[in-house]
Amino acid sequence: MPSSKWSRTLRAAFGQPDPAAHALLLRDSQQLTRTHFLSAAVQLGLLEALKSPAPCAELAERLDITRTEQFRIFLELGVSVGELSVSSRVSGTAADSPAPGTYALKGKRARALVGRNGSVLRALLEEQTAYHATVYRELPETLRGGELGDHLPRYAGVIAESSRIAEGVISGYVREAVSEAAGGHVLDVGCGSGVYLRAASARPGSTGTGLDVQPAAVELAERNLRGWSLHDRFGVRQGDVREAELDGPYDVVLLLNNIYYFAPEERPALLRTLRGALREGGTLVLVSMFHASNPTALNLDLILACTRGCYALTTPGQLAPELREAGFRRIRTDQLVAGQSLYAIRAE
Repeated sequence: MPSSKWSRTLRAAFGQPDPAAHALLLRDSQQLTRTHFLSAAVQLGLLEALKSPAPCAELAERLDITRTEQFRIFLELGVSVGELSVSSRVSGTAADSPAPGTYALKGKRARALVGRNGSVLRALLEEQTAYHATVYRELPETLRGGELGDHLPRYAGVIAESSRIAEGVISGYVREAVSEAAGGHVLDVGCGSGVYLRAASARPGSTGTGLDVQPAAVELAERNLRGWSLHDRFGVRQGDVREAELDGPYDVVLLLNNIYYFAPEERPALLRTLRGALREGGTLVLVSMFHASNPTALNLDLILACTRGCYALTTPGQLAPELREAGFRRIRTDQLVAGQSLYAIRAE
């Protein structure tokens, strides 16, 4: 009797040299396919277009698609991985049901990428599929002595946006630290979009300055502060903290998600500079991912260590003596996310 399709499948699977690994790699490959689909769909504008369900021909027109056969296959792939749906008319369905062949968003990931926090998730996806993928593709050459990748100019905006994935927990910590400080005059070093100055503004009467080396970040922060009606309390300046005149003294200095842009040999001088910008009793708030053995931390550690202008992650234990040498006395470390090496250091 001919073998059933299931018996043939099982024989083929268990005939592999390592069937368990074979199955795991196939599963990983399917997950990677989903990620590739979502990344391309974001870049194409497909997910945004599918906020209004539409058939293939209409989508192609909206998105200036000319290779329609390839586009049709791409849409079928989206359905196959569960991120899109396509309607089919069934007898007895309501007259207002979608016409056959109408595509719509279905998967949680696809919906989230165009949802309220979509810009952050889209940046996170691009960081992983473009920046991180480039580092890994070049890794053999890098490890054998090739030059570190000059990725920051291209991906600085993406990195800044994706780092907002932890904005909620960091903003809460900043609000707490500023509220507990002796005064409310704040300096945010590497202020980015200005969101943490906004967090600092929760303290009544607080004022301060954002400093960023990137002109685009300064423009964005200024625009945001005006939109939040905070421009009369907080200003933004362009400059490198290693060279800029820091108008102080401040009650709180924020150094958030950027300690790894400073070489280990530069950190003592940086910390002394920040100590000099604080009034007596002032507080430095430093937040970062730190070196740890979990995959998230080690992946970031590797990406940073392979990127020109970035440096491998440090640990709170390595920073503590540098902080004391710079003149900080009371040092407190808080884990911000359970199971992850995202920590805040509060040094007074």
